[in-house]
Amino acid sequence: IIMVALPLIAAAVPVAMYASSKLSLPQDAHLLSSLIGAKIAYSGIEKTDTINLTHRFDGSYRKYPDREALVFEGRSYTYRDINLASNKVGNWLLAKGVKRGDIVSLFMLNKPEFIFCWLGLNKIGATGAFINTNLAGKPLTHSLKTASSTMLIMDTELASQVANSLEEIQQMGYSIYSYGGSEQFDFATPLDTSNVSDADTPEHLRRGTTTNEIAMLIYTSGTTGLPKAGRFSHSRASVGPMFWGRFYKFSEKDRIYVSLPLYHSAGAVLGMCVAWSFGATVILAKKFSATHFWEDCRRNNVTVIQYIGEICRYLLNAPEHPLDKAHSIRLAHGNGMRPDVWNRFRDRFGIRLIGEWYASTEGTGALSNYNTGPSGSGAIGHRGALASLLDKGLKIAKFDVQTEELIRDKNGYCIECKAGEPGELLTLIDSTEPTRDFKGYHQNSSATNKKVISNYALKNLPRYSVPIFIRKTPEIEITGTFKQRKVELVNEGMDPNVIKEEMLWLDGHSYKPFHAAEHKRVVSGQAKL
Repeated sequence: IIMVALPLIAAAVPVAMYASSKLSLPQDAHLLSSLIGAKIAYSGIEKTDTINLTHRFDGSYRKYPDREALVFEGRSYTYRDINLASNKVGNWLLAKGVKRGDIVSLFMLNKPEFIFCWLGLNKIGATGAFINTNLAGKPLTHSLKTASSTMLIMDTELASQVANSLEEIQQMGYSIYSYGGSEQFDFATPLDTSNVSDADTPEHLRRGTTTNEIAMLIYTSGTTGLPKAGRFSHSRASVGPMFWGRFYKFSEKDRIYVSLPLYHSAGAVLGMCVAWSFGATVILAKKFSATHFWEDCRRNNVTVIQYIGEICRYLLNAPEHPLDKAHSIRLAHGNGMRPDVWNRFRDRFGIRLIGEWYASTEGTGALSNYNTGPSGSGAIGHRGALASLLDKGLKIAKFDVQTEELIRDKNGYCIECKAGEPGELLTLIDSTEPTRDFKGYHQNSSATNKKVISNYALKNLPRYSVPIFIRKTPEIEITGTFKQRKVELVNEGMDPNVIKEEMLWLDGHSYKPFHAAEHKRVVSGQAKL
């Protein structure tokens, strides 16, 4: 019996291995376990009322107070150091009248002071608008105006960009403070925390943080126009790193090299927030330098590097060096590594694990590729049969590149691409899931609506129950007996002159913004409902 069974087992092993490889079962299992782990962890912070992003930092601070949290230009900062410095900024902000829910514009370079301001703001329930430090003139003033803030904290090295647009910035009502250097300016007040208490800020200011509260505004690059401010919630800034950290196996032993700008989500969220979530150390560079990159990594025993766009090509184009593989890096992760660079970069520098991901700052959902060899290299994401079956939140729809519009069928619905067909990636919006709750753009409902395709109700509800008008409201007032107060909403109707919240209406096969012009058409009978 044993002699008969062995050949069967021997035959079954390669078949099972082939099926596993063909269906990508190990990769899917790792992806799903990371997602489940992140969801369980997020459920825990919901139950303990610690959604505010600063609680991720606090977790590592309380566990590793004297561990190195940050290294910048040779100077080391422990988790305790950063906690005390950010407390000072938080208390300074409170003294200046900044309240929970307020927005403060940060125009700052990659320096510890950026982090002190960011955490200080979030500790008091306020939000930082992270302004691109390369901006000047109209793009800069537009970004500041979009932030709807009245306080600007600028890096002293960026004073000339502010000075060149000073009159317009002051006309917006901004008070300007300088931070991060000794140089003084007649149009800016130094942000001095030397005599400010480093005691913890009031805990109640960050308790009760909801999934709608914004941790930071992170702007688009402005490649299709002026920059738009993406709303990055505390919940997403928490659960995202919980997933990425598990997926790429981060731990408190990691030392992450961040040379990407902190005003961008890659540096801020996948660099700083991941480190805070796992007690890791960040080696912060003021900016990317191909000349100093590997020297920095070797000197600081870096284990994880970040890339974006053509950074890896720049590194690859540098002359070969005997020390190219003399480092302790286990992971290079980011987005935008081109297929022609991928394996050459891995082979030359000896970095086995490349973590390519695809996501947008303001979007929902993401793709990821945990790649350790030639198979799968060059792909922005990887989803096998199991992941595709269990997660229906990502679809690729047919897209007309000439008109830049989605291709629809005769009923107005999107058409899903077949394997191998190009198209536009659509991700599910679900307000109950932090990673799929689309917050849109700050002060730009038009751009927000362009990102949303509202076909679900049309496709899944009987025609008689499809709503003609939709009003988006954060919450409905509750009575003492836990009933919703709907009378006032009914009395207000759908008049844009009365209602300031975003409204949509069913115009043809899709929902579109409902403004005063559309209201006039409906009231006059010109629009047929």
